[in-house]
Amino acid sequence: MPFFECSVSLACRAGVVAFLMLLGGSNAVLSQQSAPQQYIVPPGEQLLLSRLPSGSEFGPYLYELRAHFFHLDADTDGKLTQRDIDLHTLMEAIQARTIALNSIMRLDLDGDGAVTEDEIRRTTRYDRRGQVALAASNSAGKKQAADAEEQIENYIRSVMALDTDKDGKVSFSEAGMYGEPSRRRAAGQGGLSALVRQAMTLATQPPYELTLVDYQAAGEALFRKIDSDNDFKISQQELTGYRRKPEPPDAAVRDAAAEAAKNRLAEQAEIARKKQEAVEAERSACAMPKASDKARVVLFSGYQTEALSSVTLGSQDVVVHAGRVVVEPGPEPLYIVISTYSATIWQISGATERIERIVLSSSRTGPKGANAQRLSLVGATGIAPERVVFFSRSDCLGYFYESPSSSSIQTVATVRNATGKEPEVVASKYSVSSFAVPSGKIETVRAQGQPLVIEKSQGTLKIVGNSSDVIVQAGPSRARDEMYRFFPGGVIDIDPKTVVASVPPAAYEVLPSQAGLVQLLSTGAVTQNRMEEYIVRQKIRFPPGLAGAHSVTFLIMKGTPYPDGDPAHSCVIMEETGERKGAACRSR
Repeated sequence: MPFFECSVSLACRAGVVAFLMLLGGSNAVLSQQSAPQQYIVPPGEQLLLSRLPSGSEFGPYLYELRAHFFHLDADTDGKLTQRDIDLHTLMEAIQARTIALNSIMRLDLDGDGAVTEDEIRRTTRYDRRGQVALAASNSAGKKQAADAEEQIENYIRSVMALDTDKDGKVSFSEAGMYGEPSRRRAAGQGGLSALVRQAMTLATQPPYELTLVDYQAAGEALFRKIDSDNDFKISQQELTGYRRKPEPPDAAVRDAAAEAAKNRLAEQAEIARKKQEAVEAERSACAMPKASDKARVVLFSGYQTEALSSVTLGSQDVVVHAGRVVVEPGPEPLYIVISTYSATIWQISGATERIERIVLSSSRTGPKGANAQRLSLVGATGIAPERVVFFSRSDCLGYFYESPSSSSIQTVATVRNATGKEPEVVASKYSVSSFAVPSGKIETVRAQGQPLVIEKSQGTLKIVGNSSDVIVQAGPSRARDEMYRFFPGGVIDIDPKTVVASVPPAAYEVLPSQAGLVQLLSTGAVTQNRMEEYIVRQKIRFPPGLAGAHSVTFLIMKGTPYPDGDPAHSCVIMEETGERKGAACRSR
């Protein structure tokens, strides 16, 4: 072996030392022993170093190592082993074979699954037509044209060399061998399989498997070794200094990094566990029983019903509507799903024995609107509690009043996935009085849209024709007219004891919205002046839902306690102080 070749191996170095000792005596030996040997960075640390450019920060570097480890872990078992090397090697071979097949089979002009010499020549001349034409157009064209032809023929020979059975064509199986010698030489020297081999040199103890903790611990130890000013950021100066004179991380640093990696992985596992628990809790909160094989699934939805309920749900300060579900006769069991925006109590009647399950949902959860984490305000009468399903969240089912629409498509999909069946009937309307099941027929007290409202303070008015959708507001008190304008179904009297609900039901102390104003006026608890303001002379409770178009003005007379409840958007003026409470009052 030549001397210059021997000098690159540790074994040869011993022979060189012996040779020098023979030539130069003991001084040469002492000189060789006293010279410090530079630390040779192991392959695993070289891999970590390659992922540590100048400007790297500690946190992102660890995150990048985590992502890189998952990329190397071919079988996703949480550790790097020989199995990962084998799997990467297999996949790399398949990718190389695919590239080889694509390279050769693109030459198969007639699509018969084999490549002939003529096909190779025609395709190659087509690909290089520009090069040949350019060569023919200049002064040195003959030589360049000859060179181009020689290149084509060389390529043809290299492809036809794949024809191992000498039948004059390269078959599909033979094409997969294209470039095989070079692929074999490159096997294990590049790609993910080589990176796994490199990373596994960091595992110094049996069974020589590398975990994510090991990988990140080695990376952290290297980072801290290079980060000489301990600012958790690698500068160009620090990186250059380490590359000029690399040193292994101290044992204490390695141990501390390993402990930190264990703790970090435990924290990440705990976070992942809590997230998964939250996902499972949300899925459980929105769970719906599967429908039986014979059951027909029907889905109804809307914004609100046309009537108010005499019973509230959970609070005296919420507006609860009421609607009817009429079950038509028939043999099949019914799986009914109803979703609305407004809090609603459904009165179920008819052939209720057909109901296998009824799922009820609303977006309203309390006086202030909707909170996805809270129960929907919804209930029913005329049905056994064990057949009613309430969600633990209010966002499990969306409501809609147009079908098809984006909202209806999503809600139908939710019902389909949960029940295991496509809803046979989907019916919706903005404001409804009742649903008929399973036909999907919808009844309303009036046609969709607002009625014609005629305001009249004096004189006479004659209405000719159907006046069912006309409201005449006359005189100082319009509370009853406005009640029927907003809630044409009026107030449905319900016994709280008969209600199956998501939250405790109770009779209203004061009915909601304009119905509550009518109630207060009828009992004399309030009066009304000609400006349509409500005069309060005794302790009352504000009717819930006096917001937006429902808002009014209250005058709290001197010596009268401030009412209970929430005035919402209504204006409240205190006679004793002139103070204005609630929403902004109209300017004087």
